[in-house]
Amino acid sequence: MLGDLYTVSPLLAGFLATANLVRIFLTNLLTAHRRIFARKYICVYLSKAFRICLRRTPSTWLNSLFRFWQYASELKREERKGWQKRVEGRVESVADHSFAVALLGLYEGERRGYDLERILKLALIHDLEEAIMGDLTPQDKARRGTTGVERDRERAIRELLLKLPPKSRPSYLNLWIDLRERRSKEARLVHELDKVEMAFQAHRYGKRTGQRKMRDLYESATKETNDPILRRALATIVKN
Repeated sequence: MLGDLYTVSPLLAGFLATANLVRIFLTNLLTAHRRIFARKYICVYLSKAFRICLRRTPSTWLNSLFRFWQYASELKREERKGWQKRVEGRVESVADHSFAVALLGLYEGERRGYDLERILKLALIHDLEEAIMGDLTPQDKARRGTTGVERDRERAIRELLLKLPPKSRPSYLNLWIDLRERRSKEARLVHELDKVEMAFQAHRYGKRTGQRKMRDLYESATKETNDPILRRALATIVKN
């Protein structure tokens, strides 16, 4: 009996080894099948989700984006009225000015180690309400009165906020409040760069019309600028 057992054992071992190989093969086959099925399921699910997004997007995100652009693009057509009385021909737009302030903010903010994202946001929206109000000269503001100008500005800002994604509105409202109250160092820098950029532009126009016409703008910019480095920059262009 023991001899027969030893004779059968190699056969049994071979059978068991073969069965194990078959088990491994079937397991791998089923795993591969599951993977293929999972991939197909995921692809079908993503395809359906994408089609749903496409159906919903035009009525929500794209429309909101376009409406916001419609307002913001008005700044490209709104010329800075202060230049119209001093310079002949085409003058810079509010969008031109905002872009220049943003670039100055990027340059000066990085040099100082300030929050660049905040500076760029503040600079790009600092005159955004003029897309609705229009650009106002000091004379326009005097006629409307401080209360009237602030009321119109707040109304314009509320209207613009409604064009932004709901989750972004609180942060942008905070930016507008910061611009008005100059709580942060970034807001104070943008406020002064707004005046400095005006003086830089006045210097460029002054080469065409004569610097004498721009003296009051240099004085106004200097009065509004407290930062010693920016004041030196203003003093340099006034001398030139």
